[in-house]
Amino acid sequence: MFYFGQEQWNWLVAVYLFLGGMGAMVMAISTLVHRLKMFGQDNTLLMIWGNLTGFVMLSIGSAMLFYHLLDHLAVWHVLLGVFNKPDAWIAWGTWSIIFGMIWGLVYTLPHIPTPKFLGWCQLLKFFKWFGTKYAGLMAWGTVFMSVFTAVYTGMLLQSFPAVELWHNPGIPVLFTVSAVSTALATLLIIQYVIVRADDHELRHRFELIDTWLIGSEIIIVAGFFFYLLNGSLNGQASHALLWGDPIWTYGFFVAGLIVPFIINLAMVTRKIPSNGFIVIISAVLVLMGGYILRHYMLLAGIWELPYPK
Repeated sequence: MFYFGQEQWNWLVAVYLFLGGMGAMVMAISTLVHRLKMFGQDNTLLMIWGNLTGFVMLSIGSAMLFYHLLDHLAVWHVLLGVFNKPDAWIAWGTWSIIFGMIWGLVYTLPHIPTPKFLGWCQLLKFFKWFGTKYAGLMAWGTVFMSVFTAVYTGMLLQSFPAVELWHNPGIPVLFTVSAVSTALATLLIIQYVIVRADDHELRHRFELIDTWLIGSEIIIVAGFFFYLLNGSLNGQASHALLWGDPIWTYGFFVAGLIVPFIINLAMVTRKIPSNGFIVIISAVLVLMGGYILRHYMLLAGIWELPYPK
């Protein structure tokens, strides 16, 4: 066997995986807290900003993947992949993104005042009516498709058997946990910077859940450390690439996980006051770590192939 690093999936795909998983979970959580009226609050403003932010994230991420295609017309093969190749995760993921974006936007539209210059648009009126009449269907459809999208980003990598770093059950778990964590970090920034509503209980719950998620992510990454260290030559090569790089070690693991975990833990246990500045600093570190995770997971993907005869 011989091993070489892959270069086909570059930073464009890393942005797609990052914004795809995070944006989808931003929409899922925003829709869920609004639909369930968590803590007796309306949460409409948070839902509007969250769903629109998630929509933009998914749009940018999908555009990155489309730009990465050498043959842009080949996107039709991706869309038809659910029929031609049912085990193609990228095909299922593409459709889940499309439906999640559409349903989330339709659910959100009735809650946004119509600008005067668009008052004549019958199509907009129709979607607002449709989103009101079928609000429950749109909401739960958005949540389902968004959660599926977050899981899919990890399943996509897990489907490559030639790369030991990717081909294991821990990748979908790691990417899903990271997607939810970064989504909560995004929503906390929206709450403190844009919404500024009197929703302290919801903010505290977001901080608490994110603390548990970051702690879980630390444990999963530590498991990967020993899994790769004691694995095959393929895994050991990935281990050397990851832990030999200071951006992964200090940028992701220390600054993107350990530091925000300590900050969040201190806030939820009331060792330090929970204020907007500290929360935003922690959230930005989580977002930075979320991107570095995907970037370096792709970078450290080592292909294992037999020697040509």
